[in-house]
Amino acid sequence: MGAPPVARESNDQIHSIAEVLAATMSASAVRHILSEHSPDATGHCRGCRFPTTAAPVWPCRLWEIGKEMERLRQPGTRR
Repeated sequence: MGAPPVARESNDQIHSIAEVLAATMSASAVRHILSEHSPDATGHCRGCRFPTTAAPVWPCRLWEIGKEMERLRQPGTRR
């Protein structure tokens, strides 16, 4: 498989959520979210599967929030 995709351009809501969560979650927790919310063979999110709803097309919002948390933790990252 090629390089992992880059999160779509962050909107203010994703950025705001990521800021709050980045202050409280460990880097390993963020890596866990990103690994759980990966695409399946049909392009849907593996981590968002529920018995009563269809999984969203990947990347899901949780993956996007996780990528934004990673971006915020990079040295010199500013909004």
